[in-house]
Amino acid sequence: MPQKKPLSREAARRKRLRIQKRRRRRITLVVVCCLVLLIAIVSAIHAIGNRLSDATEPENPPSSAQDTAKTPEKEEKEEEKVYEPASVSLIAVGDNLIHNTLLKDASNGDGTYDFTSFYENVKPYVEAADIAFVNQESPLGTGEPAGYPSFNTPQSCGEALIDAGFDVIGHANNHAMDSGSSAMYDTLDFWDSHAEDGVIRVGIARDAEDRAKVRYIERNGLKIGFLAYTYGLNGYSLPEDNPDLVSLIDKDKIAEEMAKVRENCDAVVVAMHWGQEYQDTENEEQAELSEFLAENGASVIIGSHPHVCQPAKWVEADNGNRAFCIYSTGNFISAQDKSATMVEAMLQVTLTRQTDGSIVVENPGVMPLVCWYNSSWRNYTVIPLDDYTEERASSHALSGRVDMSTSHIREIAETAFGDFMMEKTVPTTHDTEYAKNSEADHAENEE
Repeated sequence: MPQKKPLSREAARRKRLRIQKRRRRRITLVVVCCLVLLIAIVSAIHAIGNRLSDATEPENPPSSAQDTAKTPEKEEKEEEKVYEPASVSLIAVGDNLIHNTLLKDASNGDGTYDFTSFYENVKPYVEAADIAFVNQESPLGTGEPAGYPSFNTPQSCGEALIDAGFDVIGHANNHAMDSGSSAMYDTLDFWDSHAEDGVIRVGIARDAEDRAKVRYIERNGLKIGFLAYTYGLNGYSLPEDNPDLVSLIDKDKIAEEMAKVRENCDAVVVAMHWGQEYQDTENEEQAELSEFLAENGASVIIGSHPHVCQPAKWVEADNGNRAFCIYSTGNFISAQDKSATMVEAMLQVTLTRQTDGSIVVENPGVMPLVCWYNSSWRNYTVIPLDDYTEERASSHALSGRVDMSTSHIREIAETAFGDFMMEKTVPTTHDTEYAKNSEADHAENEE
């Protein structure tokens, strides 16, 4: 057998290189395989971790940053929050309409005026309420006093309203601009000068910033916010530099302002100057707007403008919210010449906060009032219907012109207020379901 010829030095070198390449390929393959295996193991561990995490998450994960922040512990604390129960009594009357004969009656003969006697017979009822609202149907300008058709009322009338016990003065009405912007700014100055007396004005503002302020009365630990709007201004225009001087009815604006009041107060009361004059029932627009206000969280709706009384009733919105509404409180004091314009309303309700923080309207009712003045068109005063005697009826300035008999006046009130008509009653916060339950609990604990 022939022997193999020894490899040359060059051939041996090439052989060693081939062997080294094969080794490097094997090592590279082994490293790649190891990396693939390692990646597969890591992926498997990650997948298992995700499945375990999914198994512990709720079926409906949070949908917003706010929800994410609400841990079960926080939600439980919110559910357990208990509010301090509290109640406030609220009364509301209609248009304080100072005609020329009322100006003459209030005149002292020296350029000054005194209106206090106009309200002395209802003052005990106004003062007794925790909160009292009136619609001041004219500006309180410093210029020459004037009656119909372009009103301007002396500021001493505002002093008399404060003396009678009114806390909330509404100025959003069709006569607000009767004496121009200057009279409205006089009015703002007057009421703001009495802010320390606890009086607030609603429905008028110095500018957008002033209008944006939430106006409320706080009583018994409750904040009751107020807003006021009017359908129009008798053809007058708002100044270009201040479209917020008087608040007009605008659904978008109303919804925005009600939302802000709800955020800062326990309840919202809205005064609406609306409807058709001398019509004794609400019209379609009033009904639709009242549902809109209820839907947006109003607890009480106070209507004015028709100069006669319109029904009081519950208004329920599609979202379940409910408000108590009097579509028209009629006049408060005036020199109008129809028997129905002499019948006026004092709405009485109690607003109660329950332990869950919700507000309920309790004991809603309407105490009828009568505007009386003698045959000389003097001695104007407002009295409860229960004090309107046959003697008062026969001596009324309108007696013989229209039917001012006690039976007719009472019939007008009964038609307007129905089951909500009440006898003369001094407002109180004690005659509420909350108060009755609290007294019962107190008596039980003492036993």
